[in-house]
Amino acid sequence: MTFRPADRVYVDESKARGYYVVATATTVGDVQASERALRDLLKPGQRRIHFKSESDSRRRQILSRMCALEVRVLVWAVKQRPDKEARPLSLDALAEAAVRAGVAQLIIERDESLERADRRLIADTIRRAGSSEMQYRHVAPHEHPLLWVSDAVAWCYSNGGDWIRRVEALVESRVTRL
Repeated sequence: MTFRPADRVYVDESKARGYYVVATATTVGDVQASERALRDLLKPGQRRIHFKSESDSRRRQILSRMCALEVRVLVWAVKQRPDKEARPLSLDALAEAAVRAGVAQLIIERDESLERADRRLIADTIRRAGSSEMQYRHVAPHEHPLLWVSDAVAWCYSNGGDWIRRVEALVESRVTRL
C-alpha cells in the first residue's frame, strides 16, 4: 500500500511481543463519517476504545464495524530489537512513505515520553525529502477516533492467530524488519 496525496494518517503502536507501528489512512472526505461510526461504538461513559481493555466478544464486534470503514492500514513490525531501536526505525519508514505520497497530516497518539524524539525524527525525514507540506502532531486518543483503528490492528498483530485474520480486510500492507 502506498499512502495517497492529501490523506490523513493516524498512527499508534503496540510494544507487546514485538514492536508494531500501525498507520490508518483515509481521505479527508471520509474522516467525518468514519469518526461518527467509531464514536457510535462507545459505551455510555466511555471516551475512547482501547482494544486491550475490551472483552473478546466486544473486540469481534468492533473489528466487524471497523472493517466496513473507508480506511487503509499499513503495519510495520520489528522483532528482536529493543523498543528504542524499533520505534525510530518504523516511524522513519512511515514518515518517509507519507512524505513521498504527499500525505496532508500525520496524527500520532501522544506518548509524552516519546514526543520530542518523534518530532525530531519526523522533521528530519521531511527535511531529507525536501518537503515541508506534511503537517504532523501528537494528540490524545479520545480526540481522533481513527486512532482506535490503529490501536485495534496493533493489538491484533501483537496477539496473533485469529486476530490477524479478523483484520485482514483492513490491512493493505505489512513491512517486517528483523
